[in-house]
Amino acid sequence: MMNTPILQKLIEHAHDQPVSLHVPGHKNGELAEGDYGRFFEQVMKLDVTELPGFDDLHAPSECIYEAEQLAAEQYGIARTRFLVGGSTVGNLAMLLAFCNRGDTVFVQRDSHQSIVHGLELAGVQAVFLRSDLDEQTDLSRGIGRATLASAYKAYPNARALVMTSPSYYGSVGELEAVVNLAKSYGLSVLVDEAHGAHLHIDSTFPRSALELGADAVVQSAHKTLPALTMGAYLHLRSLKDEWKINGWLKRLQTSSPSYIIMASLDAARAYARTMKQRKPARALSRFHSKVHTKIPGASVSTEDPLKLLMYVPEGYTGSNWEKEFHRQGVYPELSNEQFVLLILPIQMSESYEHELLHVLGELYDEQTLPKKKQRFTPDYPETSMISFESIGETATEYIHLDQAVGRTIAEEVVPYPPGIPLWIVGERIDESRLVFLLEWCKSGGRVQGGNQLQNDELLVVKEEVTYE
Repeated sequence: MMNTPILQKLIEHAHDQPVSLHVPGHKNGELAEGDYGRFFEQVMKLDVTELPGFDDLHAPSECIYEAEQLAAEQYGIARTRFLVGGSTVGNLAMLLAFCNRGDTVFVQRDSHQSIVHGLELAGVQAVFLRSDLDEQTDLSRGIGRATLASAYKAYPNARALVMTSPSYYGSVGELEAVVNLAKSYGLSVLVDEAHGAHLHIDSTFPRSALELGADAVVQSAHKTLPALTMGAYLHLRSLKDEWKINGWLKRLQTSSPSYIIMASLDAARAYARTMKQRKPARALSRFHSKVHTKIPGASVSTEDPLKLLMYVPEGYTGSNWEKEFHRQGVYPELSNEQFVLLILPIQMSESYEHELLHVLGELYDEQTLPKKKQRFTPDYPETSMISFESIGETATEYIHLDQAVGRTIAEEVVPYPPGIPLWIVGERIDESRLVFLLEWCKSGGRVQGGNQLQNDELLVVKEEVTYE
C-alpha cells in the first residue's frame, strides 16, 4: 500500500459520511446536480477545508508536512513545498526569495513568462542569455557553458543564474557543465524544471538539476506525473532560505488551497516511487524505436523520452496538421510549422501503444516529409540587459506593425503554448521576430498579450519629439 498521508486522511473522512456545515458550498457534493454531479460527486467528497487534523498548507505540521517530507526524501533534498498554483507560483516565489532588488541575474532568454514576471516583481537587473540551438531541430538546448563564462566576465557582480531544463521539447543541453560552472562562480542556481518531475525515476533519464546541485528547483508534477492540473513542487537544497520561500508562498498562493490538488501531489509522489522499480525508460526507448521503424524520418527523439517530435508534412501548416491528429481522436501538446509535439505517458499499456502506433502510421501514410527543415525558432539577441526597477514608468502609444521595428516594446507578446515571451517589455522590436510573429499568427498560433494585434498594432514606449 502506498504511503499517502493527505489522500488517506481525505478518504477516511469521506468514509465517515460527515455532515458538512462548513465551506465549500457544494456540501460534499450533495448540491451538485446533472452532469456536474454525475462526474464530480465522488471527487467532491474529498474537497474539504482546514478541519481539525487536516493541517494547513501555509503552516504545515501534520499530514501535509508529512507528505511534503516524503517528497523531499524521495527527491534527495532538504525541503519540498506543495504548490496549488502550478510552477508559475513556484517560479515567482523562488525568484522573490533568492533575488534582491537591483541584483544582477543571468537568465535564459527562452524562459517561461512566469520567470519574466518574477524578475519584474523582484526588480532585478536581468542579463538575458541566448540558448544554444540543436543542429538537427533548431530547437533550444539551453544556455551553453561558453555563454555563461563569457557573461560572467562581463558581469562578475552577478548573484544568480536562472535556467529552464528540460526544455518544452525535452532537451537538457549542457546543464551539468553550466550548473558546475555557476556554482564555481558562487551563483545561486535556480531552475524552472516544470517538465522534469519524472527525471529521478530512472537513472537513464536525463539528470535533474536537483541531482546536479541546483539551489532551488520548481517542477510541474501535473505535466509528467499523474497529478491534477496546477499541482507542482518547489524543492530547496538548503533550509536557510525556507523562511523566505514560505513567506512568499503565503503571499502568492490562495488561502483556500485545494485538498484534492494536494492529495494528487501526494499520490503522484508515491506513484513515482513505485515507477522507480519498473524502470520505464526501456519501454519508452522501445516505443521510440518502433515509431522510427514504422515511419522512417517522420520523428525526432530528444533527451527526454517522454517527448516525441513529429514532423509536419509538406502542404500543411502546423495547426492544420494538428487538426488531422484531432480527427483521429489524438490530441498533441502543441504544434508549430516544423513539429507536432507529443508528450507520452511514463508507462503505456500494450493496447495504448498499439493504437498510437496505428494512428501515427495512418496519419503519415503516403505523406511527403519536408526535405529541408525550415527554421521556426525566434532569433533572440545573444545578450541583452533589462532593468526591471524602472519598468512601467514611461508613456506609451500604439503603433502599426509597419513602423514598429526599432521601437521599444511596452507589452509582452507571448506565443502560447509554449508561453515563452517573443518580446519582453523593454526590448527593441526587430524585423526577425516581427516576421516570426506574423508567420505564427498566420498559421493559427495563439498569442497572449499584444492586445491590439488584431488591428496590426503593438504597444511601444512613446518617443519624445524634439524641435529644432
